[in-house]
Amino acid sequence: MKISQILNSISIKEWRFVIFLVLGVIFITTIPLIYGWLITPVGQSFSGIHFAALNDWFVYYSYLEQARQGSFLFRDLFTAEPSLPVFNPFWLAVGLGAKIFHLSNLLAFNLFRIVLIPLLYFVVYLFLAYLFSDILKRKISLLLLTFSGGFGFFLINQIIKYPFNFSGGQFRWPMDLWVPEFDTFLTVYYSPHFIASLILILFIFLLTALFVENQKLSYAVWAGISSLILFLFHPFHILTIFSVILAYFGCLMFYQRKWLWQLIWYYLILATISAPAIFYYLYLLKVDEVMQQKALQNNCFTTPFWLTIFSYGLVLVFAIFGAYFLFKKKKIFGHNFSEKWSFIILWAVVSFILIYSPVNYQRRLSEGLHFPLVILMTVGLFGLYQILVDKKSKLTKRLWSQRYTLLMIISFLLLGSNIFILAVDLFIYTDRREISYLDNDLIKAASWLRSVGSNQIIFNSANNVINIIPAYAGRLVYVGHGVETPNFKQKQAEVNWFFAKDRPDVTERDFLLKRNINYLFYGPDEQKLGNYNPVVKPYLKAVYANSKVTIYQVLPR
Repeated sequence: MKISQILNSISIKEWRFVIFLVLGVIFITTIPLIYGWLITPVGQSFSGIHFAALNDWFVYYSYLEQARQGSFLFRDLFTAEPSLPVFNPFWLAVGLGAKIFHLSNLLAFNLFRIVLIPLLYFVVYLFLAYLFSDILKRKISLLLLTFSGGFGFFLINQIIKYPFNFSGGQFRWPMDLWVPEFDTFLTVYYSPHFIASLILILFIFLLTALFVENQKLSYAVWAGISSLILFLFHPFHILTIFSVILAYFGCLMFYQRKWLWQLIWYYLILATISAPAIFYYLYLLKVDEVMQQKALQNNCFTTPFWLTIFSYGLVLVFAIFGAYFLFKKKKIFGHNFSEKWSFIILWAVVSFILIYSPVNYQRRLSEGLHFPLVILMTVGLFGLYQILVDKKSKLTKRLWSQRYTLLMIISFLLLGSNIFILAVDLFIYTDRREISYLDNDLIKAASWLRSVGSNQIIFNSANNVINIIPAYAGRLVYVGHGVETPNFKQKQAEVNWFFAKDRPDVTERDFLLKRNINYLFYGPDEQKLGNYNPVVKPYLKAVYANSKVTIYQVLPR
């Protein structure tokens, strides 16, 4: 089958269904943000963060701010150490869009998210149409892909028990409640860069499956170009793409007991075209100490095995049934062998193994796994449905008589975690929790720093492991983010020490100058750290002040 044939197999009525679903998804994932913006307290600004992984929002905004200020390469603004600027085509595109159309970072971020949702659903439905000739299966699979979550909502106590999540070397919250890559709903709800990466992953794997049928090397070229773009802004998935395809091609050659040179050529073309992105990041890791430190402390470990199984919930249960039915029909290494169904099985198995591979970005590799699991889940549900319809035993007859009750229970179990995610965001907005709202005076003070040189270093506290200055000023800070700042804990301890009390002027001045600090940002968070009084310091000069913040320039000796 070719892409043109897949498109021809999809009716206008089906596309109408997809369009209505897309509009529904956009509405559901946007209404909490609109609500949060509408109830913004007087004197504050809505930050647009979600409960899930809220620490990363200001990193994304810092990229947009740099692009708005004319940068085409992005610096790590959350550390004072010199580092190489990085080319990231995705955030550059979003930032340029914000600059051209005069959009705030929050608005640009979410408009790109909304624009990418239809493109994701277009690629998804192409893939579904390739796998299923039955229109009902396509639609059911699309609905499951959109809304299915795991059993994480049953373990809300984990969030209370482990409020900081990381404990004993592993994360303790169910992943379907907070990991953006974990399922499609979270991906669509969270950030445009996750949507873009999922689009590319699905497109690459669709081209791979089609190549096996058609042997057209042009598919390898397009897959290579897509991989190049993907790796430039999401290099984690180098491992995903090459591992899944290698396993698939290896199994095909093992099944046929011969070297399939067309597959080898496909793999080589894919690797050659995407190689610049791979070598680019290898180069950065080799020569840039900041990049090395970030890679080492970016610990994105997968949860304990039992919790991961629980996080997938019924999706995994029914996917196992789906795999069983495919094996039973000899679709996998049998006389009814099917390349495409073998690929789906291997994709699911290899991806599941990868999330426990010996790397520190394990859970990042969960992106895309939801798709093959939902495909297998669809096969499993239809297979079980047929067993119930046949009513060959007392149990199946009884279950069939309660089919609507079963449907309601299954729907509740699939939807529970996603409903919780929406509800908790509405709660944190209503209750003004975390950093969902920022004081306007803080933002004005941060924004004033745009007037200082781009190489000036700002000294302040990273409240909640977050620093807003890079996001709103596009300027360097001494400490700012748990991953982006090398040796974050040590540096934050230094900040806490500095603001704790007054010390001899020479001690304080030497401390700041030794670290090349140019400005001191003194606001509510810094004031809470102790009794330090900047007003009386001869080495400081007040250059900006409002009701909440005073910014001081550090004078040279």
